[in-house]
Amino acid sequence: MKKLLLASTALVLSAGLANAQALNITGEGRMGVQGSNQTGTWVWNLENRLTLNFNVSVQADHGLTFGAWARARTGNTYASPISGSRVWVEANGLRVTFGNQDGAIRQSGVAFGYAGGCGVGYEGGQQCLDSVGLLSSHGQNSTGPDNEQMAQLQYTMGDTRVNLSHGRTTGTELGIRTSFDAFTVAFGYGRYDAGTIGTVANGDWTVTGVSAVQLFLDDTITLSARYNGGSWSVGAIVARISTVAFQNISAAGVPLGIVAANNTWTNWQINGSVALGGGTVYGFAGRVYDGNVVGVNYGYGLGGGATLSVGAEHIQDQFGVAGNDITTASLGVAFNF
Repeated sequence: MKKLLLASTALVLSAGLANAQALNITGEGRMGVQGSNQTGTWVWNLENRLTLNFNVSVQADHGLTFGAWARARTGNTYASPISGSRVWVEANGLRVTFGNQDGAIRQSGVAFGYAGGCGVGYEGGQQCLDSVGLLSSHGQNSTGPDNEQMAQLQYTMGDTRVNLSHGRTTGTELGIRTSFDAFTVAFGYGRYDAGTIGTVANGDWTVTGVSAVQLFLDDTITLSARYNGGSWSVGAIVARISTVAFQNISAAGVPLGIVAANNTWTNWQINGSVALGGGTVYGFAGRVYDGNVVGVNYGYGLGGGATLSVGAEHIQDQFGVAGNDITTASLGVAFNF
């Protein structure tokens, strides 16, 4: 009996070791100083964060590959639970994914960046003004469960990728991206169900008690292009975002009532980067939600996947409100593993 038990234990252990190659843990660590100025006074804080991504992949028969993903994230002021998961099956360039995931616009509807931007600061943007409002598109939840039932089809052929995503209660997105030589171009479209909410991180601070704005989306369309010159690059993106309404939100997350209905914004930005002094300078300028935006960042590689970054971004007269200006800045280091 002991021999049988030992043999069974050895078999289980060997099977576990064989499948251990299918589990891969990646992530990011970061720390730095962040500043924000909305009322003429700078507010500074020390920030750090650790992200662990749990990636599982199994090669099956008939050319099928199965995979799954989940994330854990902690910071200096919080410890999140494991995020909602996603699971997929893939064969011959076609992938079907169910679960917690970015929608088609963020997956392939932009030619550069995350949602077209988030390139300022070690943390990847406090405001992400260079994303021209596309953070209101479908996105995964990295710090908890995602209550949206999301499904996505992705087809990849060479340098071309097409994504089609659908949330059962939020709407449908299409994203297409392709590259040829040094050029990359992309198109994204989203049609959203009534009541779908995309949150703008910063609201009209000139109104007492307002800290954010919620957009009730109607549809979104975006075009972008990028040229990679090796040690330098240039890009441009435009996004037309239509809403059925938007409302102010208090610092406690309480809705403060509808501000206006049936709004359409044409947001855009142009950007460029160039190698300088062993690092890379990135900058952008444009117009987002009726406000003029500008940002700049310098990142210096320290080796081992670590980058030291300093950057700032600014929006002037957001939503066309004189004096509704927000500036953020940060200095810190982030490393990937």
